[in-house]
Amino acid sequence: MNKPIPPSITIQPALLKLLLVIATLLVLPHSQHLNPTFIIAGFALLAWRALTLWFPKTLPHKLLLLPLSIGLALLVLKTFGMSLGRDASSSLLIILMGLKLLESRTARDVQAVIYMCFFVLITPFLFDQRIELALYALIIFFLLLFALILNNTRGLTLKTPPLLRLSGLVLLQAIPLMLVFFLLFPRMIGPLWAMPDNNTAISGLTDTINPGQVSNLALSDETAFRVRFKGTPPEQKDLYWRGPVFWETDGQAWTLTPPRKSAFERAKAIPNNANDYQYTLMMEPHNQFWVYALDLPNKAPNRTRLSHDHQLILDNKLSRNLSFDIRSSTHAKITQLSSDDRSRALLLPNNTDKRVISLAQTWVSSSTNHQQVINKALRFYNDEFYYTLKPPSLGTNPVAEFLFDTKRGFCGHFSTSFATLMRAANIPARLVGGYQGGVYNKVGDFYDVRQADAHVWVEVWLDNSGWTRIDPTAAIAPNRIEHSIDVSQNRQNGDVNFLLTPPEGLGKWVQQLNWILHSVDYHWQNAVLAYGPEKQLDFLSTFGIIDWGDMVIWLSIFSGVILFITLSVLFLLHATPKDTVQTAYLKLCKQLAKKAGARNHHETSSDYFKRINTTHLHSTTELNHLKRLYLTARYGKGQSQTFINAVRRFKLKN
Repeated sequence: MNKPIPPSITIQPALLKLLLVIATLLVLPHSQHLNPTFIIAGFALLAWRALTLWFPKTLPHKLLLLPLSIGLALLVLKTFGMSLGRDASSSLLIILMGLKLLESRTARDVQAVIYMCFFVLITPFLFDQRIELALYALIIFFLLLFALILNNTRGLTLKTPPLLRLSGLVLLQAIPLMLVFFLLFPRMIGPLWAMPDNNTAISGLTDTINPGQVSNLALSDETAFRVRFKGTPPEQKDLYWRGPVFWETDGQAWTLTPPRKSAFERAKAIPNNANDYQYTLMMEPHNQFWVYALDLPNKAPNRTRLSHDHQLILDNKLSRNLSFDIRSSTHAKITQLSSDDRSRALLLPNNTDKRVISLAQTWVSSSTNHQQVINKALRFYNDEFYYTLKPPSLGTNPVAEFLFDTKRGFCGHFSTSFATLMRAANIPARLVGGYQGGVYNKVGDFYDVRQADAHVWVEVWLDNSGWTRIDPTAAIAPNRIEHSIDVSQNRQNGDVNFLLTPPEGLGKWVQQLNWILHSVDYHWQNAVLAYGPEKQLDFLSTFGIIDWGDMVIWLSIFSGVILFITLSVLFLLHATPKDTVQTAYLKLCKQLAKKAGARNHHETSSDYFKRINTTHLHSTTELNHLKRLYLTARYGKGQSQTFINAVRRFKLKN
């Protein structure tokens, strides 16, 4: 065990340089998330400490460090107030790390800096949990172990392979224990570091739909969720991922009304069918109450509830990765409509433009049923409208302005205006927000549904078939339903581009690499990030571990076993190698002691053999031969096995 570090031991320059590199690496991941003021302040403190390597006189006095520390602490307080959220805590830790390095004079100070760096190492995971960040943190963790060992062994240089090997060995020994704790340590409900800031922006559909909202998401390649089917997946045109259902509109936007208790009581599960699709859907955190499912989900999976309009609702907003096993039917329909829901689905705002009502009534007057009205509306869109990501801006009456003036838009424009027209034609209608399509990953065998796949469609009530999906976007841009949007091309112009043909040449290799990276990320999220309390219990229950008490017991057992194995290996590695020649000699001495007397502790081997020769003259030749073999094997270049074999054959004669 190492002795405590004396306070007088000064910092070795090589170790200080290593710590500056580590501190820089710790600050870098925060540059995307924290206030730039604190990133600049952190780098400035590190640069100041680096300057002291060449100009020692620039090292600040404690009288200067005290007001500097107070001033930076007040800056954090002024910026974040009394909040203890992740931004405030991370910013403060970065400042404290820089200040501690700046005031460090001795090896004992370095010890404190290293321990503080271990805490700072955790903070990037409060913002992001990607596998790249985990590997990045593992490298820094190794460097911190090396710095810790270097500081305690008073190393003068970084070029010390034995210390590097020791750092790697310590890291490897920690991995089994880490895995045991990951699998068995009781999981909390919600993230372990539950300090999210309220102003965190999470992209995706919100509880309000307006004509231009979804077109903003079409430029985002960010993943919304991933899906792996059990068996053959549906066709691309059938990949409608149902989310929130919108009933209310004020003429400018459609607003989600949270389902009431009666909505869950009236929900009816869809009977299972051989043509149903079963799949695992892994959701990214979107800070909303709903879960997306292939339209229509048969019933609510674990941790969700099914409403009467077939929304899957969580009890709390989704703030962490969760996976759901769902069964859906793409041919089923909802066949219930109460009088209250009919009124909700026919309600038009008082400010609805008369031209909208007049257009709808024109179709009604020339039709004999609702299906004919719908067909005429779809032909109207197909003949006169244009699909684009950059539609003209709309004013206070967006539906009428879009229908009669601009006629250029995205799915949000088509769906909101179509639903309004249907209500004006006395056909119950509502909006469904969600996603359509997805990019199939051949390497990982899953669909990556991106924000670019965000979509809005309409459901209308037909007396002979119930709630029926009508997607007016398909009438204007059928490629949008049959193919995924090409985000890389859409950034360059206002036209919508689709992934119509597989890439060739270099593009094909880039696609393969992208599939591999997404597959790794999928397995990382599914195995690590989504390993919450529910998934932990499901996994451990297969081994008979069903509650926290069992987890603690098995955690203690496995931890003890791993520690015992580790200590045993270390003991064996550091144990003195067994001397087979000496072992054979001691065995011979034990045999001789029975008839000729025990060897004295002060006697050499030559003296012992000489003493026995005086009492056992018949064995003198054999004893002298054994003595020569022993001395040659022990101290010369003789064959040890020859001596060992001779000992086995020897028998003392009286």
